[in-house]
Amino acid sequence: MNMHCFPAQDCAKYIILDLETLADTHLYERYRRSDSRPAPMRWPFRRVVAATVMAVTVENGVWEVDDFRSFTDTNDFVLARKLFNWFNERPRHRLCTFGGLNEDIPVLKTLAMENGLKLPPQLRHMEKDRLGFLHTDLAVVLRAGAGQFPHMTELSTRLGLPSKMAGSAGQVPYMVAEGRHQEAAAISEVDVLTTACLLASHLSTLGEVISVNAAHFVTMQAVRNRRPTARYHRELGNYLAKARRQMEDEQRRWLETC
Repeated sequence: MNMHCFPAQDCAKYIILDLETLADTHLYERYRRSDSRPAPMRWPFRRVVAATVMAVTVENGVWEVDDFRSFTDTNDFVLARKLFNWFNERPRHRLCTFGGLNEDIPVLKTLAMENGLKLPPQLRHMEKDRLGFLHTDLAVVLRAGAGQFPHMTELSTRLGLPSKMAGSAGQVPYMVAEGRHQEAAAISEVDVLTTACLLASHLSTLGEVISVNAAHFVTMQAVRNRRPTARYHRELGNYLAKARRQMEDEQRRWLETC
């Protein structure tokens, strides 16, 4: 969609991140034996079993997907090292998550401390620093008040976006136990897809994305093309067809006004 009669906008690059984690019950039991008033199972006892990332560029209001990748491994140290290397190849990208401040980022920071890993720039700071890194947690951006954080599925339902097509986090322990790590990764892939579409919608309200329908279409098409055998491939195709119609209708209306 060519809409260059609009004012040019700054170029921005984003990384959208989502993790799937598993409780380390053996480690938690060790902790419980050493604490007379143990806390419930929390992030220090979560192991990363899958991570998905998407790299996006927004330039002159046009949204493009540059990369989409998943990492899985039975050893979370090996997984984190690969993930951090991928981040380090994109040092100027801003981080975007949905609820990442609550668990994903603390889990990665704890994992890094445990294994002596150096955090990528985007994972070191939660707010803008002197280098300009910014973490956009959409759950925080779209909160309604103290403790009133939206669920991703609430927003995706309202906006008609794909969500949870590969299952939910509650299925991850069973998938991992049966060695179905790619299926666990598919859950995080769909969450990254949904988060990316929500980010595009958010940026469009700020005037940073010209066509949110085109951004949604490009994102869905990029994921579907890169995952031809994924369990969500067919359902995503239905959403893609809808996004194409919306994009074409928008373009037709725009041409009528130019």
